[in-house]
Amino acid sequence: MLLLPVIPPSKSNMLLHSFYPHDPMTPLIWFGIAWLLGIILADSLHVPNVLFVSLVLPALSAMILYRHEPRIKQSAMFGLALCLGGLWLNTFQPTIDQNYIAYYNDQPDWVTVVGTVVDEPDMRDYHINLRVWVESIQFDDLSKVIRLKEAMNEDAGVSNTLPPSVPPARGEASSPSLWEGVRGRAKPTEGLLLVRAPRYPERFYGDKLALHGQIETPPEFEDFSYKDYLARFGIHAMMHRPRVELLAAEQANPFWASMYAFKRRASQTINQILPEPQASLLNGILLGIETGIPRDLYDLFNLTGTSHIIVISGSNIALVAAILLLLGQYLFGKRHAPLIAMVGIVLYTLLVGADAAVSRAALMGGLWVFSIWIGRPGMALNTLFAAAIALTLFNPLIVWDVGFQLSFLATMGLIVLVPPLQENTFRLLRRRLHWRRLGLTMALLSELLLITLAAQIITGPLIVYHFGRFSLVSLLTNLLILPAQPPIMLLGALATGTGMLWLPLGQLLGGLVWLPLAWTVWIVETTALWPYASLDVGRLPVWLMLILYLTIAGGVWWLKRPSDDVPMSGRFHLPTIGSLKTRLMLGGTLTIALLIWLVVLSMPDGYLHVAFLDVGQGDAILVTLPDGRQMLIDGGPSATMLNWRLGQELPFWDKSLDLLISTHSDMDHLGGLVDLLDRYTVEQVLETDVVGDSALYRAWQTQLETHQLKPTVGQAGQVLSLGQGVTATILNPGQASAGESAPNQHSIVLRLEMGTVSFLLTGDIEQEVEQKLLWGDAPLSATVLKSPHHGSFTSSSEPFLEAVEPRIVVIQVGSDNRFGHPRPEVLERYAARGIVVLRTDERGTIELITDGQRLWLETAH
Repeated sequence: MLLLPVIPPSKSNMLLHSFYPHDPMTPLIWFGIAWLLGIILADSLHVPNVLFVSLVLPALSAMILYRHEPRIKQSAMFGLALCLGGLWLNTFQPTIDQNYIAYYNDQPDWVTVVGTVVDEPDMRDYHINLRVWVESIQFDDLSKVIRLKEAMNEDAGVSNTLPPSVPPARGEASSPSLWEGVRGRAKPTEGLLLVRAPRYPERFYGDKLALHGQIETPPEFEDFSYKDYLARFGIHAMMHRPRVELLAAEQANPFWASMYAFKRRASQTINQILPEPQASLLNGILLGIETGIPRDLYDLFNLTGTSHIIVISGSNIALVAAILLLLGQYLFGKRHAPLIAMVGIVLYTLLVGADAAVSRAALMGGLWVFSIWIGRPGMALNTLFAAAIALTLFNPLIVWDVGFQLSFLATMGLIVLVPPLQENTFRLLRRRLHWRRLGLTMALLSELLLITLAAQIITGPLIVYHFGRFSLVSLLTNLLILPAQPPIMLLGALATGTGMLWLPLGQLLGGLVWLPLAWTVWIVETTALWPYASLDVGRLPVWLMLILYLTIAGGVWWLKRPSDDVPMSGRFHLPTIGSLKTRLMLGGTLTIALLIWLVVLSMPDGYLHVAFLDVGQGDAILVTLPDGRQMLIDGGPSATMLNWRLGQELPFWDKSLDLLISTHSDMDHLGGLVDLLDRYTVEQVLETDVVGDSALYRAWQTQLETHQLKPTVGQAGQVLSLGQGVTATILNPGQASAGESAPNQHSIVLRLEMGTVSFLLTGDIEQEVEQKLLWGDAPLSATVLKSPHHGSFTSSSEPFLEAVEPRIVVIQVGSDNRFGHPRPEVLERYAARGIVVLRTDERGTIELITDGQRLWLETAH
């Protein structure tokens, strides 16, 4: 018999097979359908409560009077559930009055709001999103503000109650003169406020803040309503970049504070044991943290229809439940194991954020474990609709959450579509294959193809409806990467847990989880580049989407038609190789051998590599010396982009940098370095002689102190002997920057040389410093010039270019940047001298490699 290695079950397969797949249409399912329909009708048709209330009594009466008539009773129950769903949505909406923060949206005056951060801060590259529960608001004169607000609302006929999922617009144009000369006091106010605060200094859960700025209604765009999106979370007001003052720390719930602290520690450990983008991918799969994934890579996951693996889903919950059941049974016995699993599911759900898709999966997983505990088999459709009812009881607006919709439909596809697909596939194959091959073929198709196909079929119309995109490679890409996801969770959790206890051991185990993560990224990047990988077909109208789902329902009915053929009995399993111990030893041996081979391939090659990293509108240059040591010059504006590019350039096992140079303190050079120190071990730091005064610079200095790094100040004339014939000479700051106040003019200028090949790395110096360098007889000639100040017209003067005489100019610049870099006149100067121009916005990362005599070029595009 042919033996194959065990391929882990695909997404939600473990959960699926724990239920009897052919559920009858129980009263709970009918109630759930009607309940959800009532919520949708109340929102889309704006049905008033009085109509729903008037129908409740007749429905109840019919259920009682005709309790012995199943059809009438079921119809009455359906109507009752529909009315209750609509009533619940309408009563769920907040009343916007002077005690609610959204009442003060869009006023021309600035206000001071006092509140507490009540959720985990959402860290981005350039800002932090904070959810603040407001305690008070201070206008210039609150009584006058309220009178004016009420007068404007009366004139405009504005209701103070939000319609379903759509907050009313506020601040309907009033004359600024009405607000002049008014002074006032603080007023107790409540409600959630979304605050987009500056990135530094960092803010934390439990911080009590005073926020000074303007309160706004969340915007609505042509193809997306941010206002409706935030309304699902109870947020109807926001502030953009207010002035923030910390009043007190640690003012929130100790339980949540400890949960967020644990999650933050686990995420930091992942970042220390893995390079990017594998670290961010594991953060998303294991902890539900999606914000660290580079935007360009996230777009590739969307194009290939695989973005679902980045978020917590049913497969994660099923795996957590299975592990806890086994562990609980081993430690506490079979009787108490389900209780341990249920508690674990709840804690894991709270840890990762409990969004709509996670909550649906957690409820289904918890009910499944509960059914094991009480000794009663679960029914999948019952459980799915029970989960939907429970989630909408907590928040009916979750019905419009795309994640909830996709998760609900994908699970339904596994329940109603997989069994008939398997049955019909079995009927087809049994006529063509010998029975010895039939079992293996069915096992492969069931585990690898049919379940994925069912999810693709049932979610396809909804994806096109929401995003106007249809992926032609989605099925293949999912088939190739889904088997790698269970090992990612298991090995990722093991490496993270051990790394939190002892980082070196976590880094050693990190190589095991890096392999399936790297495979996932490589498959997604490869298939996304195929021609016609994704088609932009435009958004489906609702009526067409409904027709497609009716067609799918008809297809399911047809597949379930009665047949005289022999039915499929039981499930087919992939054959295994020996015992579990044997399989682990074999898999571990092959993995270690592959890792050793990859390490050997990434050993130093004896050449000097200078990589101009594509980090957007900013500078970041990685220098790899012939002996393998690395030097990083600047970090660009974005930590996400810098870490991604370093992960592409450095060996996966190398988390160290021998020298870090910060040429100056501008955001587009320093922004990515603050986070870098938490991920990489840095031996030495060299920085300029000018002290910055920005919050970013203060955060950088705090990081240096935290990691016990004492920077050396670079000065003109210093020569760094880097070994194997490579030297670096500092030309600035020094006499050329004397008397200059701008940080750009104090940029560290470095001339890197190996044999007859040299690189002039100029930071952001401008013509004044260029001229002084000429006067000082600095050794400026170079084979490769890093264009000063991203090709700005203030740099690259004619005398400077004449002195440098470069054959190649590299411009580190972001596409469509707001500065207009590089400037046309600068490009004309380069062209007039016959200089080859290489730009990171056109070619991606640009790597120049030399042996001291020859020069090779490699680019990403």
